[in-house]
Amino acid sequence: MTKLICLVPISKVAIALTLAAFGVQASPARAGSLVLVGGEWAFPGSGGSEETYGVSIYQKIVDLVGGTAGAKIGIISTASSNPPRSAGFYLEDFEILYGDSVDVEYIPITRDTCSDYKNDPNSSVVSQISDRNAFIFTGGDQSFITDCFFNEDAATQTRTDTALIESLRQQFDKGAVIAGTSAGTAVQPSEPMVTNGESYEGLRDGPVSFVGSPPFDNTLYYNPLGGLGFFEYGLLDSHFSERGRQGRIIRLASDLGVNKAYGVDENTALVVTDAGTEAVNFSVLGQGGVSIFDLSEANVGEKNSYWTIGGVTEAYLNEGDQFNPLTNEAAFGNKTPITNEQSGEVPPERNIFSYFDDELGTWTDPRAFTETAIALFNSTETQAFGQSLESNPTYGVTLTKSPGATGFSGTDSQGNVRYSFEDLEIAIAPVPEPGTLLGLFSIGALGLGYRLQQKR
Repeated sequence: MTKLICLVPISKVAIALTLAAFGVQASPARAGSLVLVGGEWAFPGSGGSEETYGVSIYQKIVDLVGGTAGAKIGIISTASSNPPRSAGFYLEDFEILYGDSVDVEYIPITRDTCSDYKNDPNSSVVSQISDRNAFIFTGGDQSFITDCFFNEDAATQTRTDTALIESLRQQFDKGAVIAGTSAGTAVQPSEPMVTNGESYEGLRDGPVSFVGSPPFDNTLYYNPLGGLGFFEYGLLDSHFSERGRQGRIIRLASDLGVNKAYGVDENTALVVTDAGTEAVNFSVLGQGGVSIFDLSEANVGEKNSYWTIGGVTEAYLNEGDQFNPLTNEAAFGNKTPITNEQSGEVPPERNIFSYFDDELGTWTDPRAFTETAIALFNSTETQAFGQSLESNPTYGVTLTKSPGATGFSGTDSQGNVRYSFEDLEIAIAPVPEPGTLLGLFSIGALGLGYRLQQKR
């Protein structure tokens, strides 16, 4: 580790390649860019006031295609239940920001109609794709997108390409920008694509393979065939810290044998330049951050017949930070290591996975997991604890500052103090009863009551 320049490895081994296990061939070298927003991308228009972080993401997309003179942007709102309305928000935003100086148009690929033209290389929508150098996939149901861009067979769990995906790949290989938000981000990986579910049910019950649009419940569903395939570096999730999705992505990655998983916060972009090449680079832009999980040293076990895991490490990056997914090194920009930690215990978090309250219609304690981790790095403590609000069983989480763990602080472009960290260790297991946290975890023995223990 080279702490003096804030360049640190956050993994001890290279990313394990798992595409072959799913019958997917490696993609050719690419040079396009990705701008992957975690959802709730703040609109500068729609009657609201301009939101600076959200605007910076629009500006990044335009900059990546060479500025206003060369930008030719297509809005793809296939994931939405009302595609024209969804696309309209983005058309309005670009008009407010750039007027007529940026060429932006709606590409009408809808789930109701795409079967009529998705395999026709001479269709008007293929012509539109071939004419654009940047694309924005909006939110909704990511399965709607894969349904239109592939010919999927749920019975055989196979898929073939369509003219739509072939045309989009051609543009990406020429250097196009592919952006997405919410479902439009979740659909981008080549790895299996998460399609539904919450952390608690995912930890308790495990993931369920499902090709197509899954039932709308809390079950952790995933499409084993993957997404569009432009993000080749591990699992990918959105609305991340705000909806407490750490548990679901860790369980999914563990069960599928994928060593890397990424979670993007709301109104935040993971920017990937030179994707698919040796020059690939990740950077973070926007209001929140990006969580990077490494499961290469994870230990999976069982306690009281329930699934457990330990040895997962996390890095949390935000604006100004960068990451190389090939070397697993993070650079923390102008941030400096935290050296003025406050003394005192970090209070146990009673809702670590930010439970969704149906009566209130909102996420409770949003960002609880991430804020607990940040509080730990700002304290002199070495461990912090949290638990699920749900019970039977109640899942507990232990966060530990490993010997190499470091927190960083700095000021972003808007003058706000931001915190990053690396090498945080995570252990998850049931606790005996709700409300009982302290003293239940001992990282020396993992505190997980393993009846069986295996290193992945």
